[in-house]
Amino acid sequence: MHWLNEAAKLTRKIEDAAGARDMNIFKHGTAFLLLVLTTFGTQATSSSPLLHLILPDKREVRLDEAALAALPQTEFETATPWTAGVHRYRGPDLKAMLAAQGVAEASVLDVVALNGYRQRVDLSLFAKVPLTLVRYQDDKPLTRRNKGPLWLLIPLSAHPEMDVSAIHNNMIWQTIRIEVVK
Repeated sequence: MHWLNEAAKLTRKIEDAAGARDMNIFKHGTAFLLLVLTTFGTQATSSSPLLHLILPDKREVRLDEAALAALPQTEFETATPWTAGVHRYRGPDLKAMLAAQGVAEASVLDVVALNGYRQRVDLSLFAKVPLTLVRYQDDKPLTRRNKGPLWLLIPLSAHPEMDVSAIHNNMIWQTIRIEVVK
């Protein structure tokens, strides 16, 4: 907010030196500049949390890009019903992420997406398949436009028996919150 104080001081100096007509133009320009600075200042940064993890004791852990990247990563190629063709996906293994937070045994999760979609995920369905919090598709970070920031996904092509709607319901894109229920 230091820059905002400096902008106010500068505005007062120019008001003293400029006429009313010139000042009106300056005020509109300054308002536009402040709007742009405020907009860009509120964008997510690399240290902004991508995921809010709620532990069984109700503590909240916020995981940013660096925290997720430090976890063991899973990488696979697969086709999905929601994308054209085969893509390479990479992200932290869900079990490893939970274990890193002291949750050795979890059986049920509530997963919430950016748009408010909520799914209760029974982890026993994924006992033999690596459930991954995908962060990258073809080495590019997922964005809101392409299912990001995180997409709960499995390698469907390697496990065609899992390529059914009951499993698809658990492949939540735009994941922003996971709560360990039990």
